[in-house]
Amino acid sequence: MKFLFALLLIPLLVIPAYGESQVLSTEKGTLDVKLTYDTIEPNIQTKISIDFINPQTKKVQEHVDYTVSVSKDDTTFGPIPLTHTSVGSVKIPIEFNLGEGVYSMDFEIEGILFQPIPKETVSFDITVGDVDIQSIPDNKSNEENGGCLIATATFGSELAPQVQQLRELRDNSLLHTESGRSFMESFNQNLLFILTNYCRL
Repeated sequence: MKFLFALLLIPLLVIPAYGESQVLSTEKGTLDVKLTYDTIEPNIQTKISIDFINPQTKKVQEHVDYTVSVSKDDTTFGPIPLTHTSVGSVKIPIEFNLGEGVYSMDFEIEGILFQPIPKETVSFDITVGDVDIQSIPDNKSNEENGGCLIATATFGSELAPQVQQLRELRDNSLLHTESGRSFMESFNQNLLFILTNYCRL
């Protein structure tokens, strides 16, 4: 059991602490949106990379019209005016100047390949500063929606076939037995403890 746990922790040791990445689908699944950024500190300008991905081809979708806004508590910055990216990937500088905490970054997609589409949205939670992991609200990457932190970090995307296989194993086998549920509960508690302490190093 210790060997298995150590094996699962290897990705945490070989993958840098920076390079946070999140991938979420728009509400109707027309596009996947990927955010990539280094550790974010308050009041320091951060460049966030945004890729609009075609979920069928898994490649960057060219010619996307979008707006984006950032909010925390009751304060919202933006949205920026409707913007077009011909290459489907952009880097935008953002200064998170409302202190540490969890910000929401909200996208509205309004056109693809110069064709207007009914507005589709997607919203990301972005952690700024040294925030206790336990206080971060769950988003679409929680266990109920199929998130797998280690596998996603290892394979680079929660859409990778290897991540999907591990998710199916967990959902269709492990969670259907008492011992499997007990293992997953213990594993998640231990992982949370390790991540909390690892992030403070």
